[in-house]
Amino acid sequence: MPDPSTFPKSRWPEEVFQGFQFYVDSERRDLQEPNRQDTVRYFQHLAPDKLVVPRADSFASTQSRVRFIEDTRLSVPFEKPATSNMHWNSGSQSLMFTNMAEGELRQWTPSTAEIQTSHVVAEGRNICRSHRCDWNKDGIDDYLLSEIGGLAVADHYLGRVSLKMGDSAPQVLLEDASRIVDAKPYDYDQDGDLDILVADFGWLKTGAMRLLENIGGTPESPIFNPKVIDPRHGPLGVEIADMDGDSLMDYVVMYGQEFETIEINYNRGHGKYEKDTIFRLKDPSYNSSSFQVVDLDRDGRLDIVYTCGDAMDTFLAKPYHGVGWVRNAGLKEWEDHWLGLLVGALGASVADLDGDGDLDVVGVGMFPRPVEFGPGTYDSICWWEQQSELNFIRHSIEQDRSQYTSVEIADVNQDGRPDILAGVWQVYNESAFRVFLNEPSDAKVD
Repeated sequence: MPDPSTFPKSRWPEEVFQGFQFYVDSERRDLQEPNRQDTVRYFQHLAPDKLVVPRADSFASTQSRVRFIEDTRLSVPFEKPATSNMHWNSGSQSLMFTNMAEGELRQWTPSTAEIQTSHVVAEGRNICRSHRCDWNKDGIDDYLLSEIGGLAVADHYLGRVSLKMGDSAPQVLLEDASRIVDAKPYDYDQDGDLDILVADFGWLKTGAMRLLENIGGTPESPIFNPKVIDPRHGPLGVEIADMDGDSLMDYVVMYGQEFETIEINYNRGHGKYEKDTIFRLKDPSYNSSSFQVVDLDRDGRLDIVYTCGDAMDTFLAKPYHGVGWVRNAGLKEWEDHWLGLLVGALGASVADLDGDGDLDVVGVGMFPRPVEFGPGTYDSICWWEQQSELNFIRHSIEQDRSQYTSVEIADVNQDGRPDILAGVWQVYNESAFRVFLNEPSDAKVD
């Protein structure tokens, strides 16, 4: 049952109506419906009058060894960007990014030119994410493309998975799916060839975790048998990693919608898996948005950094949105550690930002109404500096421009320090991303 404290009193009539409508749409008839007005009164009685979100300018100022300064010269202009995914290619020293509105995978290489440019690498149906690989092992970059099929949130069957190999046009591997948000190559059944795991987020009535089982063909023209391996909607992405140290690659999925879970599917060999739900957020209104598998505390065990903050369903700032991580304590024990508030948190990335030998976390947020409440209301980019004993200090990088859906960390200007790239979403006459260069700070830090 939803937690009454997650919404203010004024929002519960709408939330209760939606809950009853879910039951109607499910076509189930096995439950006895309570009185709707009694239900509204119950939630409003326990709900706060309003959600109190601490202002960004109310946080104490913090100092660190580095600071991040936006370099507006390193901007790639777009009429209305929709940068849903970014990946730095260290080999070519370039950024691969998706323009989801135009359905493009693009590449940008930093230059000294007055106007920065990018070029199209691949096109599709509103490409959400891309994954770089060498599918046919010819030494040339290939890309798995996750095509969400449209910007509008809807139940449809326009989603696709495509594979672009080298200079060839993308070939469609899966179509007539719903809203595909991620696809990763993975030998699911350990038969020596690459299958593909597909996160089909869908919406209310569509979506599933899918498997494209490789059943033959050639490396240049593979043949797949599509299967549903989990019928639930809402998978936000999939990561491949050995989570239990048994030398078999497992896969990790984060679910949004009504589930709000992080789940590890442990590989037990020959297509057999053991699922373990290692983390569950308190309520669907927490709005899971992204995750990353990384050994954050560098103890030899893989952890998971996550964000929760998709505010596009309610347009409501929530004090429980932000960035956290789930620590792998060993022996299948997992500990939840909250890093802190970030309204509209949609993406996070991890690197040693201050050069002290441990890993730090940067998060970006998107909230569509940041300027309604005056300057200093919300942080749009923060980073958390790791110190001793798993303590993190929160630093604000930027406020009041909560327009970011993705983030990448890379040494853009090749000065030996990692910089931050924040992907911009649907702002007229903007850059596709903003670059914040890592510079030494004048602050004295113990």
